[in-house]
Amino acid sequence: MTFIFSMIPEIIILSSLSIVIVADLFLNNNNKHLSYYFLQIALFVTLSYLLSISNDEILINELYDSSIFSIYVKIFLILLLIIVFSYSYSYLKNFEKYKSEYFMIIIFGLLGMMIMVSSNHLLLLYLGIELLSLALYTIIAYNKDSLHSAEAAVKYYVLGAMSSGFLLFGISLIYGLTGALLYDDIVTQITSMNIDSTQYSINSIGLIFALTFILISIAFKFGAAPFHMWLPDVYQGSLTPTTLMLSTIPKVAIFIVMIKLTNSIFSDLQIFWSEMVLILSVFSILIGNLIAIVQTNIKRLLAYSTIANVGFILLGIYTGPTYGYSAALFYTITYTLFTTAVFGLLCELKTDKSPIENIKDLSGLNYKYPSLAILFLIIMLSMIGIPPFLGFYAKFYIIQSLIMENHINLAVFAVIMTVIGSFYYLRVIKVIYFDELDDKIVSISSHLISYMLVLSLVMIGLFPNILSSLAFYSIKNL
Repeated sequence: MTFIFSMIPEIIILSSLSIVIVADLFLNNNNKHLSYYFLQIALFVTLSYLLSISNDEILINELYDSSIFSIYVKIFLILLLIIVFSYSYSYLKNFEKYKSEYFMIIIFGLLGMMIMVSSNHLLLLYLGIELLSLALYTIIAYNKDSLHSAEAAVKYYVLGAMSSGFLLFGISLIYGLTGALLYDDIVTQITSMNIDSTQYSINSIGLIFALTFILISIAFKFGAAPFHMWLPDVYQGSLTPTTLMLSTIPKVAIFIVMIKLTNSIFSDLQIFWSEMVLILSVFSILIGNLIAIVQTNIKRLLAYSTIANVGFILLGIYTGPTYGYSAALFYTITYTLFTTAVFGLLCELKTDKSPIENIKDLSGLNYKYPSLAILFLIIMLSMIGIPPFLGFYAKFYIIQSLIMENHINLAVFAVIMTVIGSFYYLRVIKVIYFDELDDKIVSISSHLISYMLVLSLVMIGLFPNILSSLAFYSIKNL
């Protein structure tokens, strides 16, 4: 029964989704929009339930984690999805692509992410990842009018299947070596093996292989280089709201999985996984920042920006649980919020009758919509890391964690790559403010959500200690 009670948020969402699937069959085309509103209500109900949970009501279950940490993460995921849904609905309605199934599929993905966040069992984790992946395969291919969308979906499906195979192989190795799948049992078995980095045994070699396969799978889902090859094509080929979804919420879930695994199952193998994470982070920052410079498609540019940001997050994980995890969590929250804001703005604009695709489509936006230009300016300056915007503190905390762990060379590298990466963000600002006006650009929404989101981020940037304290408290309760 404890297991059932710990899954009440998931049960609320799944029950609501089941009702919508059945009810949608009986709605005519004019009333199909009711499904979207009902799902939004279900998300608000789930959010209210999570916010109402007190420390005394938290149930301890070895299979399914319902700790303060997982509750906070689920609250953040649902808040993000409510915003993503609002942008997506506006976009799909304006471009006449609305279908209830789009939102239903994303809700399945949310269930997968919530399972990933709370899982304390490797097979349960795998089921959560696969549920998320199946939802993503589907919504990437949602745009039937575009061959690029189908190509992106097939590419992601093939590579995703390989990634799942790597994850299963790693899990099978761990089970073969430890005879356990629960996180706590695996930790106990690995600790009893007394793994020594100077003397390799069959057990230590097997665990290193398992660790490698699992990290490769997670790095693929995260979009870290050199396993990033799917990400730019998928971002470009998908509808803008789909790209918004891909670039934010799943990244949070994968990050949580990564820190839970490195902090529990592989805590005694830090000397091995830390070097792998370091390589992934350096490659990601280099490839993301350098290749983004030559991009002309804004979604591809933001895809490579994502790769670079993933590299910074991995640098925080590399420095370890003492300070790096909280810095990485702060960076992840900041990155996802500003990415939500920038893709949300792109969802609310069009050029002629087409969505915004190229950077030049934003030419002279300041002359026609100065308030939107200011929003883009704030977002881009924050992504660069200009004080006093929130993005500055995100990069600052990562660099500070490197210095505290005496990784001075890495801190210098991070600063240099931040300067190099600022070029492509500044180019977007230059196009918006200094290029000639493109009269074809049209606003298709009231932008109320964008104004509120960016304003709230500016306020958090003025008082970053609130978010940093929350991140530190969450990691402390991991």
